[in-house]
Amino acid sequence: MNRKIIVWTVILTLVTSTAIIYYLESYKKSIDSREYIQVVVTKQTIPNRTKITHDMVELATKDKEYVHPNTFTDIKSVVGTISTITIAKGDEVLKDYTAGPKDITKGLAFIVPEDMRAITVPVNEVSGLNYLVRPGDMVDVIVTLNLDEKLRDGTTRSFLQSNYVLQKVFVLATNDNLGYDNGFKIQDSGSSSKKNTVTLAVYPEHALPLALASDYGTIRLLLRNPADNDLTSIKPFLLENFIRKDEDR
Repeated sequence: MNRKIIVWTVILTLVTSTAIIYYLESYKKSIDSREYIQVVVTKQTIPNRTKITHDMVELATKDKEYVHPNTFTDIKSVVGTISTITIAKGDEVLKDYTAGPKDITKGLAFIVPEDMRAITVPVNEVSGLNYLVRPGDMVDVIVTLNLDEKLRDGTTRSFLQSNYVLQKVFVLATNDNLGYDNGFKIQDSGSSSKKNTVTLAVYPEHALPLALASDYGTIRLLLRNPADNDLTSIKPFLLENFIRKDEDR
């Protein structure tokens, strides 16, 4: 009786061992057949609208089957971008979570150059170059002002004067259009509540004179050739200059 028990014990042990070996071999093959890739993950929680630096991210090896298709795989592609949501520590960094310096799909704020500001000015078909100006163009801004000058005899002289306000200004948007290919989407002329506008990228010190010119004068945009990088030096022009020219003839 004891002999039969021993025999069956040996047989069961062999069967169990064979099954375990088969399972382990199958599991090993399934592991070996998996494809692993390196993806970019966060080393810390990155708040919304934060510029991502190299020390905020790292590479992690993960099973490709479980990696989101929009996950970054190159750290260089992530560094320098701006987070568009809060990204938790250890999460994969998806392309939907960041915006590059020229990513118009994420909104105006993400295409404003560093150290500059976006400012919007109203335009019409004349001052806005017949609505042919587009995002990405470079323009100059001039203004015509009605000025008063107090003379020595106590009287006041009124005169019109045109000045250059800014040169080589980058156009960020026309109305709500951020893309060059879409052109100028003109607002309905019958709507009194909406005006056609152009949004420009300016340095902070240039925003003040531009705002003053826009509020108290009549501004016009001068379209520049993309290859023209020269700045011009022109004195203010007075309406009476026309009269003086006629008198000199």
